[in-house]
Amino acid sequence: MLYLLFKAYIPFFVFSFGENIMNSLNRNRSRGFTLIELLVVIAIIGVLVGLLLPAVQQAREAARRSMCSNNLKQLGTACHNFADSKKEVFPAAASGAYTKWGGPVSQGGRASAFGMLTPFMEEMSVWNIIDSNPNQRVWNGVFRIQRPNLRCPSDSQQSTSAAHCPTNYLVSFGDATVNLRVQSFDDLPQGQKAWKEPYRGAFGQAIYAQQNPSAIIFPRQTGAEFRMFTDGLSNTILMSEGGVGNNNTGITAGGQPIQSYSVRSPGVQNNPSTCLSKRDGAGYATGAGTLDGVNGGNWFDGYIVRTGFNTVLPPNSPSCSQIQGTQAVNWNHGVKSASSFHPSGVNASMADGSVRFINDNIDTGDLTKKVGRASKAASFYGVWGAMGSKWGGEVSGQ
Repeated sequence: MLYLLFKAYIPFFVFSFGENIMNSLNRNRSRGFTLIELLVVIAIIGVLVGLLLPAVQQAREAARRSMCSNNLKQLGTACHNFADSKKEVFPAAASGAYTKWGGPVSQGGRASAFGMLTPFMEEMSVWNIIDSNPNQRVWNGVFRIQRPNLRCPSDSQQSTSAAHCPTNYLVSFGDATVNLRVQSFDDLPQGQKAWKEPYRGAFGQAIYAQQNPSAIIFPRQTGAEFRMFTDGLSNTILMSEGGVGNNNTGITAGGQPIQSYSVRSPGVQNNPSTCLSKRDGAGYATGAGTLDGVNGGNWFDGYIVRTGFNTVLPPNSPSCSQIQGTQAVNWNHGVKSASSFHPSGVNASMADGSVRFINDNIDTGDLTKKVGRASKAASFYGVWGAMGSKWGGEVSGQ
């Protein structure tokens, strides 16, 4: 209130002061400004700039945040248009066909939901490229297309190469920390379809193992059906935001923004709370481990580290990928946090199409637990975990 009163009286004060100066000048035209008068005017200008600059910055960030929110609304609408055409079924988080028999590979089984949504986002030219190249892997050059509608202006990270086709919007894998994609393509007998809806989150997975993947028609590879959302569409997160990395791997940690990188961390799948220790302020702590700047790195790649997140650690927390065996990173397990460069939280699109702002301090329950992808039990991770689970049966407010 004091700030508003002060702000309201500034113009009156400046006008009165300026009028006094002009009167003084009219009386003393021969002598001009004194040094004190000049210093006072400069001081007033400095105070005004100091008051107005934060307001301008806040207005700009509000506009950027609004644009990001609108992009999420458009993605939510596209998901529902997709579902309308597929009898109330959302697209899969990852889809395609995979084969170990030497035949063609249809998108490597990793085609993300963002590719499936292009016909419903007035991007038929992009869809035509996807549809006409069914036997190419997701990292093939033909799919390296920049999509401005998948970028949030609050993130200043720019593409550094033609191979970097990032997205600031991510699909929800729910609150699971293990088995975040199909376990092993090589374990699938020829012609068998992998688990269609393994995730606790809003998106499923549709992988086919067969010798002739070109027979697969992408729009038919659908994920979670509306009937599976026993917690309610309005209570389940569909998508959220994430920072974009530089697409490099094997980086030594020290000061890099947590929004843009994932750190390799042993044991994180069994105890997600260990990931929080990797943070130092707004970045990764020196000595936290090896970083991979793959976050949001390719909108067409269905790996969680590139186009997904889970509702385990609170928004704007570090992301940690499991290390197994001989220190090799396993992107199949771990925690990938929703993140943004907005102050205090992230935008999130709910499965009913609405968009909410989720604060960083949302309740996350017991972060020492782990959750498998197929479990239908209540989430361990408080309100945030419950919002990620479509079928956990949590009561609102618990």
